[in-house]
Amino acid sequence: MTAAATTGSAPGAPDAAYGAVDPSYGAFDPASGSALALGKPSDSVLTVIIVGVVVLLLLFFLLRHLIRRQGGWRRFRRRVGRELTMTRRAFGEPLRAYRRHRRGVRALARHLTAPRGGLLVRRLLDGAAGALTDAPGAVPYAVRTESGLAAVQIAARHLPEPPVPWEPAAGPGPQRWELPLTEADALPQGRTRAGAHPRPLPVALGMADGTCVHLDLAAGPRLITVEGDTAARARLLQALAAQLDRPGSGASVVVTDGVHPQYRGERLDAVLRELETAAAETGPGEEAPGEIGESGRAATTVVVCAGPGPEQARRLGALAAAGAVVCLADGRVAGHSWALRVDARGRLVSPELGLDVDSAPLGRAVAAAVRADRRRLRRDSGPRRGTPAPRRAGTGEHRPRETEETRPLPETRPLEETVSLQETPAEPTLQAPATSGGARTITGSDLLDEPAVARERSTAASSHTRED
Repeated sequence: MTAAATTGSAPGAPDAAYGAVDPSYGAFDPASGSALALGKPSDSVLTVIIVGVVVLLLLFFLLRHLIRRQGGWRRFRRRVGRELTMTRRAFGEPLRAYRRHRRGVRALARHLTAPRGGLLVRRLLDGAAGALTDAPGAVPYAVRTESGLAAVQIAARHLPEPPVPWEPAAGPGPQRWELPLTEADALPQGRTRAGAHPRPLPVALGMADGTCVHLDLAAGPRLITVEGDTAARARLLQALAAQLDRPGSGASVVVTDGVHPQYRGERLDAVLRELETAAAETGPGEEAPGEIGESGRAATTVVVCAGPGPEQARRLGALAAAGAVVCLADGRVAGHSWALRVDARGRLVSPELGLDVDSAPLGRAVAAAVRADRRRLRRDSGPRRGTPAPRRAGTGEHRPRETEETRPLPETRPLEETVSLQETPAEPTLQAPATSGGARTITGSDLLDEPAVARERSTAASSHTRED
């Protein structure tokens, strides 16, 4: 008999009654004096594994059956790839639209703020009109400009071959002539088209395929309607009116009541009476006397109105047909007119004119151009560096400004009173010729977002509205 059998189990020693520890199922831990049991697969775990394998096999065979019914693995891969591409494009379209909008704003603002941008468009229209003298009924009505190239869209039954320096259109699209901008200086002076307006009146509409699109408002019936989404067409109409009111546009803009919620213009009936009276005095085919533009010629009168009635539309159509005015109307108008249809996203279409334009960037671009005009005006009107300050009348020496303000001389008091009268808004001494009903002056930039600053312009504004 062994010592372990005679003396019994020592405290802390493994009990022999539990049997020996099988090394395949566990291990002995000398620190705690007990065996460590390892996990052993049970029937439930095996069942889960078998069921999972069977489900995966069933799904595989079902997917294989469906793929065969769809035409095989190749067509299935193509369809999955197409769906993934469409999903990626759908999620990335908002970002691409925002970038496209920013590019459009920059391109339009760069073109509108260019000192000779408007002159270039008018020269292209005049040059194309002069080249189309031998083509009866052919009228250039739109211009597309991009980097290094310009295209003039022409309405004609049979478009003739373009003379030098014009080139025929290279790609599909509306009838047009193209011209490299490097040869724009070679254009001859435009000639007046018989039976048409004496000079073009272009405005920018927006962007199309990376090009700036311009429409000559005086090339057609001279009655243009803006239709479609209410908010979008209001923004488009205000942007067009602001462009026409910029210096050098050759237009005298009259904004009637209802065009802008923050501006109360003259009633359309009163404007029509004045225009009809002026047209009767000048005679048919002649422009009514109005403001004188920067070129020295009488400016074209442009009436911007909202929702004219049937009788008002008839009178506007008669004035436009006689060549007295150009009308921009908000909403559909009965009669011969050009219709510009715009949706909520700013897409402007006119199938009869061959136009499909993104006009959403136009508002911000025009606002940037108006601000640039104001900065240029302040820079040109202010004293230049190095120029001595003007001297006071009646004095031969240059006195400090602080001394002049605190100690006015007797001979300078009438001059100061004159200056104070000039600064009084109720009795201006330098303004445009007054008209009946009390003259008010508003610029097209008032139709944007800064009416208070726009009223501070000191140039001869071309938008004249009168109170009833």
